[in-house]
Amino acid sequence: MAKRSNINFDHVIADLKAIAHDMAKGSRKSWGALTSHYSRIAILSITFLIVITGSAIAIDMGMTTMKANQRNISNPESLMNSKNTGTTILDRNGEVLFQGYGAVTRHNIPLNEMPDSLKNATLATEDPDFYQHGGFSWKGTTRAIIADLRHTGMVQGGSTITQQLVKNTLLTNEKSFTRKYKEAVLAVDMERRYSKDQILQMYLNTIYYGQGAYGVESAAQTYFNKPAKELTLEESALLAGLAQSPSRYDPNVDKQAAKDRRDYVLSRMQEEGYITESIANQTANKPVVAGMRKITIKAPHFVFFVLDELRRKYGPDIVEKGGITVTTTLDYKKQEAAEQIVKAQVEKLASRNATNSGLVAVTPNNGDIISMVGSVDYNKPGYGAVNVTLAQLQPGSSFKPIAYATAFTKGWNGATKVDDKPMRVPQYDGTVYEPKNYDGKFRGQMTLRRALANSFNIPAIEVLKYAGLPDTITMAHSLGIQAPSLTQPDRYGLSLVLGGGEVRPLDMAGVYSTFANYGTTVTPRAIKQVKDKYGDDITKPAPNTSKQVIDPRVTYMVTNILSDNKTREEMFGTNSPLKLSRPAAVKTGTTNDYRDNWAVGYTPDIVTAVWVGNNDHSPMVNVDGVTGAAPIWKDYMEMAHAGMPIKEFPVPPGVVFAKVCASDGGLVDQNDPNGVTEVFLAESQETRRCGSGSDSQSKPQPIIEARAEAPVEQVQQAQAPIQPVDEPGRGGGGGNIPPQPEPPQAPQAPNKKTNPAAP
Repeated sequence: MAKRSNINFDHVIADLKAIAHDMAKGSRKSWGALTSHYSRIAILSITFLIVITGSAIAIDMGMTTMKANQRNISNPESLMNSKNTGTTILDRNGEVLFQGYGAVTRHNIPLNEMPDSLKNATLATEDPDFYQHGGFSWKGTTRAIIADLRHTGMVQGGSTITQQLVKNTLLTNEKSFTRKYKEAVLAVDMERRYSKDQILQMYLNTIYYGQGAYGVESAAQTYFNKPAKELTLEESALLAGLAQSPSRYDPNVDKQAAKDRRDYVLSRMQEEGYITESIANQTANKPVVAGMRKITIKAPHFVFFVLDELRRKYGPDIVEKGGITVTTTLDYKKQEAAEQIVKAQVEKLASRNATNSGLVAVTPNNGDIISMVGSVDYNKPGYGAVNVTLAQLQPGSSFKPIAYATAFTKGWNGATKVDDKPMRVPQYDGTVYEPKNYDGKFRGQMTLRRALANSFNIPAIEVLKYAGLPDTITMAHSLGIQAPSLTQPDRYGLSLVLGGGEVRPLDMAGVYSTFANYGTTVTPRAIKQVKDKYGDDITKPAPNTSKQVIDPRVTYMVTNILSDNKTREEMFGTNSPLKLSRPAAVKTGTTNDYRDNWAVGYTPDIVTAVWVGNNDHSPMVNVDGVTGAAPIWKDYMEMAHAGMPIKEFPVPPGVVFAKVCASDGGLVDQNDPNGVTEVFLAESQETRRCGSGSDSQSKPQPIIEARAEAPVEQVQQAQAPIQPVDEPGRGGGGGNIPPQPEPPQAPQAPNKKTNPAAP
């Protein structure tokens, strides 16, 4: 049982202030007062005031700290639960996605059910003088103060087990002299109330061991699938070593670091006389064997994406110990359906060596992530835990709209003619690169509408030549792509427009959201609200980075072409999976040897990006964007829009429509049944008649001024010597791109460049 005594805090505060006053005057009678039951607190207070303040403020602070924590510190259960540890993550409708890091995983056990090896390992490592000191160590504290003063900040801890228990249960991890002082005061008070065994028991039941495990029982079950009382010496030493830094010494993350720390604990046990040198050496020779709990949470890729963001914004202590409740943007009903759709389609493609897929969907007006499927199965060995929506992947032809948008800002439009004819590009090695369309055909002059809708490659290269490589990359960045690879334009040359760079599916969802949002940038977000354990809103809003980066009329031109089912029938047919039951703009993409395929598209309400491929980046068998990713995109979009009103894409002010002929983009009569309705800016309407022979691209007129961050290149600059490229892959995976290292198990950039780019 805890030792108890009643304190009149008002009297204590008054007495200690008097002590401080007398000492300041040089009176000796003050020292007699220090022999009372609170003498150690007085000593601490006086030391603190001498070192830090030189006044009675320290005493007042110490007693106020004791009084404020009286309720929690007076009862063991109240003490251990004083921090509502753990985090709860909800979807946008209140569905629980995750509960962890705290009380839900803590199991308190008595000290006699803990093995001596664990107790001794902890004492040897954390506090060898635990049974001799009165709550704090003068030696450790003095050493820490000297070290900290030398570095003008808190560097060393110098904390006893009692002080650590106080910090873990009553205080924050703030690094300041004030917090250290409060910690020491409360440690002395705790030593007065509880026996040493009681303190050690509470400490071992509350300490965080990583992987969401609080206390030795949870840690033993988490890492070794056994109760704490069955822990071996080497297992006890490993757990004791985790206390200092659970993430750094996690055996599932870095086995060598975990072993080095375990062996250090063994050496400390030998030095303190708990084990012999022979036993220490024998145990150190044993390998580290530890497991990890199976994740059974809902939407795990999304949840860990949220947890990472929370740690960045609020710090790990708040996430793991703060008792926060997080409302996210996810719609779990749509998420469940998305997971089923992805799994079903990949299963259909199994015979064609397609094993994985990712999907991310956002709302274009605010960037809310409503679905995120990072893999077919999170728990699949080898690669399931890799979130491919955050991986750097080649986008294939899904990148083309960015280049077209750049060209549209410089004066071209859907009626502009380009020549789809053989092209010869000198390469560095003296050979000549001759790009081709997917079907190997050349169609002569065509409009940009026809070229983009059907994803022809030669016209896309002509578009990039006109738009300029630097400005196209700048446009990609302004629209939302943050890929570090796109900072090296010489690495790609003209293959960029065919998807030669690497981007994240999440970023592509952001780019197409900007198109859907009429040129105002949209940053995908996952968190709507964060509340602390008291229910107070502590949400840290993201900085407002939204800005208009491109003329709304230009984005509408892109949208109008990407939603033109009639024009794309030439390559995609009349009933392709790109056609929804409502207006939708969409683009597919496929890379070399069918290593990646994409479908990215949007309505006014939802933007969805889908990737299909293999994490080892092995080729699929004839799986392109239309047969791989597009069916997932279609099924998800139809499901996600169920019950929603059908919306057309609004036409922004300053846009006019005119009928042109499909062959050369010249004007035709409005009642011409063979005419195609084209979009123009009001100030740049087409005046050339169909078949007039005039070339609309000979005198391009800029539509808008350049974005502030990058001036628009002149046409002459855009026609500078062409960077050599290799044969682009199906959907645009080619280019002179050296292999890039990727994280383990993440998809790798392709090396082979054999197939012409596909739609």
